Amino acid sequence: MVGFLAFIFVFGLLVTVHELGHLIFAKRAGIMCPEFAIGMGPKIFSYKKNETLYTIRLLPVGGYVMMAGSGMEENPLKQGMQVDVKRNDEGEVTHIILDDQHQFQQIEQLEVIDSDFDDAMFIEGVNQYTNEQERLNIAETAYFVREGDLIQIAPPSKQFRTKKPWPKFLTLFAGPFFNFLLTLVLCIIIAFIVGSPTNTVGEVAKDSPALSAGLKQGDTIVQLNDEKIDSFRDIKSYLQNNGDKSISVTVERNGKKETMQLKPDKVEVKVSKTKTQTSYQIGFMPKKTFSLTDPFIDGFNETMRYATLIFTLLIELFTSIFTGGFSFDMLNGPVGIYKFTDSVAQQGFLPLLGLAAMLSVNIGIMNLIPIPALDGGRILFVLYEAIFRRPVNKRVEMIIVGAGVVFMFFVMIMVTWNDISRYFLK
Repeated sequence: MVGFLAFIFVFGLLVTVHELGHLIFAKRAGIMCPEFAIGMGPKIFSYKKNETLYTIRLLPVGGYVMMAGSGMEENPLKQGMQVDVKRNDEGEVTHIILDDQHQFQQIEQLEVIDSDFDDAMFIEGVNQYTNEQERLNIAETAYFVREGDLIQIAPPSKQFRTKKPWPKFLTLFAGPFFNFLLTLVLCIIIAFIVGSPTNTVGEVAKDSPALSAGLKQGDTIVQLNDEKIDSFRDIKSYLQNNGDKSISVTVERNGKKETMQLKPDKVEVKVSKTKTQTSYQIGFMPKKTFSLTDPFIDGFNETMRYATLIFTLLIELFTSIFTGGFSFDMLNGPVGIYKFTDSVAQQGFLPLLGLAAMLSVNIGIMNLIPIPALDGGRILFVLYEAIFRRPVNKRVEMIIVGAGVVFMFFVMIMVTWNDISRYFLK
């Protein structure tokens, strides 16, 4: 149960922040957003504010902001469909009723022949009461009525496709950017809670170079070879650049300076099937301090470390496709993330926040991959429009996006099945 709640918390946080970025910048650009959804599948909760319906859906496998004119929405009217419509005093359609869950009166029934909700804004059909063919204009403020909800029909001026490239770019980029911001905020929060490491020794590890050299608790490292040390970051940076060469360590102990020699240990951690991360350690835990400024620096550095690691692994993933080393074991879907979240949640809340921070930057980077179904692919269309002063042909764009959706669906199915086989069918 703890693992499930932890997964819902992490999933909800990451998806909500990502989609909130899209929503905020879409609204700033004047783009109408009929729905903001967390999850996929059947709706289990909804709340309407202004023109946006906020929903929580059953399946925790994603989320979306439905932006008018973005290509995500589909015209619900098909030729031959019978719908009810309500008109205003000017004869314009104010409501297109798609089910019988309503209490509207003075409505008319049409058998649909044609409709356009992008440019011409009309519905054409045969009036079932007069048996006459009519072409009705859509009012400036009009709605689809479905499952008791009013879904506003966006006029052309409030559609994504009519906006200039820069607002489009910001709207699309905002989702990944908010994930990067979330990682930074979580890393700063963690740094505030656990404190910032200093260049003072808090604990010396057993069987370590530090213990052998005589380093003691309370010692403050002030110099490594000829380089002055002011912080724990200075120590890490120097050790990484120096490698496993012997170094002279100068410490302050009881008001006096002492110098000792030691050789750092080389520590290798496997972060993927083919990549190993190397660090150099002398074997001590730093004393922590609590301040108002250091957590911001530590949080930023940790965010950059996560981003660098994820980006490196992503490059390795794409390289493996062409070198023949690719395996679906290199990917994790919702099932794999659930299992990993479950194991981390057993360690406590802080490790869970750390996992959320890493997954957030991962979602941000992954969404910027130029695959048509992702934000990165849609940004490519916007860049094309900015360079050539015209949008991509709508039919071509739909074909490319459709192919991207099919590809992503195939990958998701394969990854999910691989996760199920790996964790439950052994």
